[in-house]
Amino acid sequence: MILGALQHENRFQFYVGSIARKLTRKVSCSVLLLIKPSAVRIPCKHVVVNGLDAPETPLAIERALYVSNALGAQQLTVVEEILQKEVDVVVEDDRSLKKAAIIKERIKLREDTRIKSILNSLPAGLKGNVKIKTQGVFGKRGYSIGHYAEVVRADLLVMNAPLKTGLFDRIFPHDIEYILSDLPTDLLIIRKKN
Repeated sequence: MILGALQHENRFQFYVGSIARKLTRKVSCSVLLLIKPSAVRIPCKHVVVNGLDAPETPLAIERALYVSNALGAQQLTVVEEILQKEVDVVVEDDRSLKKAAIIKERIKLREDTRIKSILNSLPAGLKGNVKIKTQGVFGKRGYSIGHYAEVVRADLLVMNAPLKTGLFDRIFPHDIEYILSDLPTDLLIIRKKN
């Protein structure tokens, strides 16, 4: 399903929701939200996809590669969002700073290895001419990948669909709700067919 969407929601729209947001939360198929729909297509150069440690991630990466090739994108970045609480070190001096840096590096290496194994399991022909890059970011899930996509000026952000969404999820937001409230770019939400 392809929908036009507002790039920014005000506080009232965030809790009540727009029609595009309501459809995005309720439908059982993948959804493409376009923030600036146009009859003339602007070339897509950079696609960002989430690399969360979730069962749906390989499907999201596979679909992101397919869409990247279809749109003629030159680069695909798989972003692993790493929670800050995984680096459970209080930085007080040089020693604790060094310990935090080592822990962060180990986590990034672990996540890169996981993503590389997913990429290696995909068919070779699917990769096409797209340059694939991995990037680890530390921070709040959803917010950090949205911010990353905005900073690198990505043309498309590909995310896994949440298992369920409702009013409770908007009061205590999870990753997709941060992005839906302030779309950094066009958004493709991948849902697994039942």
